[in-house]
Amino acid sequence: MTLSVETSAVETLSLEPLGLSVIEEEVYRRLIDRGMAAARDIARELGTRPDEVATALDSLTALGLVHREDFGGLRFRVIPPDVALPELIGQRRRALNRLQAEADRLREEAARRTSPPTQVVEPVIGAAAVLAVVTQMQRAAREEVLMVDAPPYFVGGSQPNESEFIALAAGVSYRVIYHSDALAGDEARAAMRQYVDAGEQARVHAQVWPKLLVADRSVALVPESATDPDPERRLLVRSSSLLDLLLVRFEQMWERATPVESLARTAAPGEPEISDRDREILGLMAAGLKDRAIARSLGITERTVGRRINELMRRLDTETRFGAGVRAVQRGWVSG
Repeated sequence: MTLSVETSAVETLSLEPLGLSVIEEEVYRRLIDRGMAAARDIARELGTRPDEVATALDSLTALGLVHREDFGGLRFRVIPPDVALPELIGQRRRALNRLQAEADRLREEAARRTSPPTQVVEPVIGAAAVLAVVTQMQRAAREEVLMVDAPPYFVGGSQPNESEFIALAAGVSYRVIYHSDALAGDEARAAMRQYVDAGEQARVHAQVWPKLLVADRSVALVPESATDPDPERRLLVRSSSLLDLLLVRFEQMWERATPVESLARTAAPGEPEISDRDREILGLMAAGLKDRAIARSLGITERTVGRRINELMRRLDTETRFGAGVRAVQRGWVSG
C-alpha cells in the first residue's frame, strides 16, 4: 500500500517550479505520451482551444522541452525528458543562485543603512552561529577567500563545505592551507582533492595556525583563544589593523607551505620517474611533517614512511631530510 501511494505522488508531481503553467504542463505531459502531435489534436484531447495549446507549445519550445517537427510548424515532437529537464533544472538552479546572491547584497545594503556602526571585533558563540557566519562570509565573498583548515573541529569532525563549490563556480578564488592533522583520514584527503579539482589553490604545512577564514580581505573569523581554541567560540574581525596582521600572518604561512599540486608533479626530463606515493611523502616532508604525521596523513604505517624516505635519500644521494627536499626540488620531483 505504501509503495502505491509513493508511486502516485511521483506521477502527479507538479512541474510548476520549472516555470510551466497548468496548461503548458498538461500539453507537455500529453506530448510525452504521444511523442509527436499537432496542436489541434492535443487541444481536442484536452478539451481546450487550439490557440491556447499553440501558445503553450510556443512556450515549451522556448524552454527547450519540445521542437517543431515540420516546416509548417503544425506538428511538435517532445525532446526526451532525460535530456531536456536536467538542462532546465540547471537553468532554474543558476537563476536561484543569482537571486540568492542579490538577496544577500540587498540585505547587506539595508543593514549598512539601518544598523549602527559595528564593532571591530565581535564574538560568535555556539556551533550554529559559527556555521552560519562561515556560510554567510563565503556567500558574500566576491573576489577571494583565504582559509586555514586546522583542528579543533566540531563534534563529528570537519563538515563538508558546499559554499566553497558554489563560490568557486561563481569565480571566487580560494587559497587554503591545510594543517597535517586536517588530512589525517582518507575521507578528508578525498574532500580536499574535490576542492582542488573545483579550482581551489591548496597547500599543506605541519604547524599552521590559527584556524582562519578571511573573505575579500575585509572580514575574518578566528578562534577566541590561541592557546585553548574552542571551535564553538570565534571572533569576527572587521577591517582594522588586527585584520591587517591576520592577512600578513596568512601570507607568511602560505609562503612556507607546500603546494598540493607538487604532490602529483611529474619528474623532470631525463630523470627517473617516482611513484605518486613517494611524491606525496616528499611534499609532506618538505612541509615540515614528521614521519608519524606523514603516516597518519597518508593512511600508511610509520615504518613504511621511514623506509621510503631512506630509499629516497639514497636515490637523491644525501644523508639528511633537508638535503633530500632540496634535491627533490632540483630534480623537479616536487615544486619549490
